Amino acid sequence: MPSLSATLVAFVLRTTGVYRRMYSGGPLFEKNLAKSRAARVAEPTAKMKAKLDVSASTFAGRTVWTLKPRDKEPTSYVLYWHGGGYVYPPTAAHWAFLGKMALKYGWHVTAPLYPLAPETKAEETTAFALALYRDYAKERGGGPFTMGGDSAGGGLAAATLQAAHAEGLALPARVILICPWLDADPSHPDQPAIERRDAILTLSGIREAGKLYAGDLPLTDPRVSPIHGNWRRLPDIMLFAGGDDILATDARRLKEKSPATDIIELEGMIHDWPLFSLPESRLAQSQMSVFSKVLCHK
Repeated sequence: MPSLSATLVAFVLRTTGVYRRMYSGGPLFEKNLAKSRAARVAEPTAKMKAKLDVSASTFAGRTVWTLKPRDKEPTSYVLYWHGGGYVYPPTAAHWAFLGKMALKYGWHVTAPLYPLAPETKAEETTAFALALYRDYAKERGGGPFTMGGDSAGGGLAAATLQAAHAEGLALPARVILICPWLDADPSHPDQPAIERRDAILTLSGIREAGKLYAGDLPLTDPRVSPIHGNWRRLPDIMLFAGGDDILATDARRLKEKSPATDIIELEGMIHDWPLFSLPESRLAQSQMSVFSKVLCHK
């Protein structure tokens, strides 16, 4: 059973609909996208910059943030893709999570602000991600690293992993997927029942976002829905899922395709719960740290 604080957070989010409004279809979805484009994109806070070594660079005209410990060697190098349905930029919650992983657990995080839909489609976004991945792997010089992402960022991490494997590139030693969106077509028979409990996502919202992202590609294209891609002979994967998240069905399907995947699904937990500051979240963050820390790095 979820903790009391997790139950309360889910109740508040479900009741207020603050996130569900962002991920609903129709005119409200278009309005929220327009509002998002007019707003300033969230970035690491001044508090993080005071405690961590935070810097911004550019790759193919896009901002790439780096967060790392200031006065000690990193425990792990992590290439991280943020969530947001492929249509929204990172939120303050993403930076809070990455800042904590850098400050408390010693992660050296590279977080690209990749192109978003509807302005950019999956074909271009995944090409950008693979190009950045090539550059990042080359920069690591053969040193091991972890690749991760949450929600749509988890889907982009999976698609990039599959593309890198197909191209014969050096692969990450570990992969962390947090409530990943692996199928842009939300048609699993279990999803309608879960949607009634989901405090963040709606089926209509992710269906519309998936179509915007896919563009001219079919929804079954692995660049759009990596569940349909090649999951054989890949690095160790740790995946987190929540029982009250409509994307939990994607995680369960991946377990069928890749039995070796370590899937941690908690009953009653909402979408992206490992990013929060709940008791369950703190345990998940510790597990991620251990999973990635086993690496020796150059």
